[in-house]
Amino acid sequence: ILPIEVGTAFSTSVAGSVTAIRFYKGTGNTGTHTGSLWNSAGTRIAQVTFTNETATGWQTATLPTPVALTPGATYVVSYYAPNGRYSSTPAALTQSRTVGPLTAPGGANGRYRYGAGGGIPNRSWNSTNYFVDVRFRPASP
Repeated sequence: ILPIEVGTAFSTSVAGSVTAIRFYKGTGNTGTHTGSLWNSAGTRIAQVTFTNETATGWQTATLPTPVALTPGATYVVSYYAPNGRYSSTPAALTQSRTVGPLTAPGGANGRYRYGAGGGIPNRSWNSTNYFVDVRFRPASP
């Protein structure tokens, strides 16, 4: 079992802020999980540790400070799974997926990076969905 950082690239069509990071936890995905938000230059712009996790299901960690996103820019949301056993569905991101103002591009999406300590997930295989996303609050008009 190898430590891994898994995530999803996405963009927003409207101004707003990320308020939390979420991931789906399957059986055996143990250890301390850390969520990150990365900008298009590969710089971590937010990080949060998940607490009070349940054994399985969606886990949510609220960011200490919401992070404003620029419409049209690409971001990566990810989490570090120190003991692997992450949830995944191969070929689930072959087509772009849009929910509200957020779009995950199809193709080389579903990002991963093996290694202790994690880091920006910069590889993709088979358009795999790793079930990592954000809570997004659109800016007030």
